Amino acid sequence: MTALRSYRLLVHWQILRLKGFVPLAIVVQALFALGIVAGYPLLFPALDRQTMLFLATGAPAITLITMGLVAVPQVVSQARTQGSLEYMRTLPVPRMVFLLADLSVWLVIVLPGLVFALWVGAARFDLAFEVSLLVVPAFLLVALTSTAVGYAMACVLPPMIAVLLTQVMVVFVMLFSPLNFPSERLPGWLQSIHEVLPIEAMGEVIRGTLAGGSFPISASPFLMLAAWCAGGLGIAYLTLRRRA
Repeated sequence: MTALRSYRLLVHWQILRLKGFVPLAIVVQALFALGIVAGYPLLFPALDRQTMLFLATGAPAITLITMGLVAVPQVVSQARTQGSLEYMRTLPVPRMVFLLADLSVWLVIVLPGLVFALWVGAARFDLAFEVSLLVVPAFLLVALTSTAVGYAMACVLPPMIAVLLTQVMVVFVMLFSPLNFPSERLPGWLQSIHEVLPIEAMGEVIRGTLAGGSFPISASPFLMLAAWCAGGLGIAYLTLRRRA
């Protein structure tokens, strides 16, 4: 069986396996976006343009990050518990092909929520985004990085621990990550943590490619995300291969 044919079959199998989960995932993503653009403004007595841009760009960022760091580990951990992941490992398919097929399906799942988050943010605040030519690579990098890191978490950690950690990640991403507000508002020790985690970099590349005039961007966050993405893919691949 060729690698390409294996990839197509695995993508088809994963789509069938997750067909009941996809509608729920889209609804959850939509609720995250609505909560940010409709609920967060209630915390501010007045909204200036920078705050509106933070909220409008933070909605798609949180949508992508939570799907990758929360939904992916939960579903993969469930597959480990049910034994379906072990069954897939018994098939004569290269581990990297299996991993790429699984990640491809997740990238497709996040697209509807991402589009909705962009639309609802622009509509709620009556904003016109200054879209960069790098916007597509930026969003793909954020989605792939968060999904790869989430997949690695699910492969390395015991299923129960991985699921519990996802609950912590929801709170950390929503409340203690500089996605909807500048990092300067965080205490110094938390700023230091975000300097090595990929979450702040994810927000930076999304803001920088949607509103570059207000949020100039450098190559640094792209390089950080590339390193985290490579690390997540490498850990997931090695774990899948070792446990085959």
